[in-house]
Amino acid sequence: MTNQRLETERTRAKTAYQYAEDGLKAYPERSSEGDSGGGANGEKYKSIVNKLPARILNNSLGGTVAFHFSKSKKVEKGPNAGDYNVHGYICDQLRLWLHDQGYVSSTTIPDFARDVVALSPADSRAATNEALAFLTWLRRFTDGLSSQSNHNSGSDGSTGES
Repeated sequence: MTNQRLETERTRAKTAYQYAEDGLKAYPERSSEGDSGGGANGEKYKSIVNKLPARILNNSLGGTVAFHFSKSKKVEKGPNAGDYNVHGYICDQLRLWLHDQGYVSSTTIPDFARDVVALSPADSRAATNEALAFLTWLRRFTDGLSSQSNHNSGSDGSTGES
């Protein structure tokens, strides 16, 4: 691997770890507030992140972004009031990553949806490959952090630490 490719992987990993941490805190699997941050079917951050690569491969990056854009709405009450629901949150994380990599210039989710479907075929393939590479890291960290959190908060009140 060249230094540039190694640095790109390092940046993907670092950013994905931060996004996974933030997403799991904002939209946990179990919520005492019911479905305050989840999607229409109570989906939480981890569940959606795990489905994203397959959705992109089956429906294209544009189709997947359009789907999450259509599901995104502002949360009216609960701990995430005023923010986007989990669909919008994840869509915005993907927008931020692709923006930082120079694939889109959008600053909002609606603009992101418009920009992604307007990409040329070559740019769309490149953005799709970048999104999939990033989501590989995001899925790994989301799974790892989620299982750590579940392991560390056992039902007997123990922290799971020795």
